[in-house]
Amino acid sequence: MSQTNYELTLPNPKNLIHALRDIGYSLETALADIVDNSITAQASEVHIYISFQMQDSYIAIVDNGIGMNKEDLRNAMSLGSFDPLLEREHKDLGRFGLGLKTASFSQSSKLTVVSKQEKEINARCWDLEHVSNAKKWEVAVYSSEQAKQIPKINTLEKTGTLVLWEKLDRLIDTGGKRNPEDIFWEKIDAAREHLGLVFHRYLSGEAGLKKLSIFVNGDPIIPFDPFEGAGKHFPEETIGKIKIQAYLLPHQSKTTAEQYKKLEGRNGYMKSQGFYVYRNSRLMIHGTWFRLAKQTEATKLARVKIDLPNSEDFLWSIDVKKSRATPPEAIRTELKRTIDKITSSSTMVYKNRGARISKKNYVPIWTEQHQHNEKSYRINYENPLISSLLTSLDTETESKVKEILSLVESALPLDSIFADLATEPENVKQDGVTEEKLKDYAEQYWEIMVNMGNDAAIVAEKFRQTEPFSKFTDFCESFIKTKAV
Repeated sequence: MSQTNYELTLPNPKNLIHALRDIGYSLETALADIVDNSITAQASEVHIYISFQMQDSYIAIVDNGIGMNKEDLRNAMSLGSFDPLLEREHKDLGRFGLGLKTASFSQSSKLTVVSKQEKEINARCWDLEHVSNAKKWEVAVYSSEQAKQIPKINTLEKTGTLVLWEKLDRLIDTGGKRNPEDIFWEKIDAAREHLGLVFHRYLSGEAGLKKLSIFVNGDPIIPFDPFEGAGKHFPEETIGKIKIQAYLLPHQSKTTAEQYKKLEGRNGYMKSQGFYVYRNSRLMIHGTWFRLAKQTEATKLARVKIDLPNSEDFLWSIDVKKSRATPPEAIRTELKRTIDKITSSSTMVYKNRGARISKKNYVPIWTEQHQHNEKSYRINYENPLISSLLTSLDTETESKVKEILSLVESALPLDSIFADLATEPENVKQDGVTEEKLKDYAEQYWEIMVNMGNDAAIVAEKFRQTEPFSKFTDFCESFIKTKAV
């Protein structure tokens, strides 16, 4: 067999740079990728400085980590500087050796990195405009004197790293009708929330982690724990190197309005249910059941924490942005079992909240009807207050009243009710019954039931189980005592 010949084929710098810029980072995921490097560098503080000045805008990320020497910085500024198949330090949050560059290029066309170790300062710069024009993979190497002119260089401590984004062409939107500055700061606000969620375990100083503080223009990032105040904890499970902890958040009626709103997060309860996958305690992906189950209103209180070491990266198909993952086939069965366990409990919360509508001895105003696997809600004509009204009418009037009640049933705004309860249940309130009206209804009910031949004990028991009285326990008992005199 003849020997195979090979020729060197280098990618076109201009074309490949554009491809690297379109991997799919948002501002928030790009900033999180830079913070990953700061955590790996053992930083305790990360300061993000943001200046909006249209074409002269910049974002600087400064940490007080161990910094990099000349060789380390050269490698850090190289594309694909780390083999993802090699074993990393167990606390390393990196993946492919691409994050610093691709995250930065996604937002800016000029990336400068300055790193300091004691008196040694090293600085390098990728200027994509130069790469495109020169058609060469050339990085600018700055002298110490040139480095002193870089924005925010004075914020570096004895050791640490400064990542500077300039020429924010992907971040500043000048093509629409809205003010570019308003759009810019909205993205910053979203990034602030994202960082508080993604790094909440570091920000809160969880046991075993070095506490991290992140500041945006001097304001501290507040950690947001999506499991804080969870009403029910399931036993932690271990599958190989993976730890799984399922939680059930409290129903709205079991917590304060403030806490309920806080746990809702930016995306709302519906989109926040599901798995929360952490890699070395850093949140990568959340609000998904990995297509093992559907997100439903009845399961919106269910959340499951999954902790992975970075040695699982390949099996879980962790992407370069560290914002996508796919559980391996071998573990999907276990995850499905966890889903079934927690979602059945979550569903029970809602079933229990609505159980009284179909309880055998309960007499509601609205009742469920089932036909051909479909469910509808109807006014309960057997409720004594309603039935007595209808029987007091002549036949023609009774028929007309029933037609009106049927119209009310058909016009029940189920879609609106469902949407409102899913997005802002704390704001869904029905006008209550005044005590005076409640007492009038109670007198009518008692008279009706006694006239039907029931003794006082039976009337009292049914009274406690009939709407609207069943919702007012104290009133029920007080009223019954007046009838026992």
